[in-house]
Amino acid sequence: MGSDYIPVNGMRIFQKKGVFSFSMDSVLLAAYGKSKGRVLDLGCGSGYLALMAAKDADEVVAVDRLQEAVDLVEKSAAANGVEIKTVVGDFRDLDLAPCDVIFTNPPFYRDSVKNDDPSISAAKHLDPDMHWFYEAARFLKPGGKIYGIVDVARFQEVVADLTAAKVAIKRMRPVYWKKGEAARRILFEGVSGGGCFMVLEAALYVYEKGAYSEEVAGYYGR
Repeated sequence: MGSDYIPVNGMRIFQKKGVFSFSMDSVLLAAYGKSKGRVLDLGCGSGYLALMAAKDADEVVAVDRLQEAVDLVEKSAAANGVEIKTVVGDFRDLDLAPCDVIFTNPPFYRDSVKNDDPSISAAKHLDPDMHWFYEAARFLKPGGKIYGIVDVARFQEVVADLTAAKVAIKRMRPVYWKKGEAARRILFEGVSGGGCFMVLEAALYVYEKGAYSEEVAGYYGR
């Protein structure tokens, strides 16, 4: 276990490399979403999204099914002098108070070969019968918002889950590694009980001229 400095907000985050360490996806998602009221970081890992939400939220709750992840979040919260409530468990089995905002960067993999390390498998692979966003939506207040980032290949599954949960996607932004390539990720905002109007936002390019684009570099505080 080690700690890293987050330049954009001056916090330190404790991580376990290769298992519970925040990715660029979490950085993009934290910059995309807006925190207010009661915020839930679902599948929190090392807790980057929870830490980033702490400044603007009235209350932050971080949930992960692995105790090791929650221990890291608690250590980071204490080191930075912020309050983050933590819960351990499969969120399908939890009874949590309704939230104004949910941030979630779920595991991408469902059918690929799992890692021999159970912690890595749990962090990166979905259970075969898991409908992540359908289950997550039950924690939203009416009009509450869920922010997510997913691999483009999984987006239809996400839309189906949210539609079944009566959550409408209101904003969507495609993420490209470089210009001229296919999109890799989709950032989105869903609203519980929202209408059908949606905005497709300008593309986000991660790299330009061999380095982070100006926008993405700013997310890292550079």
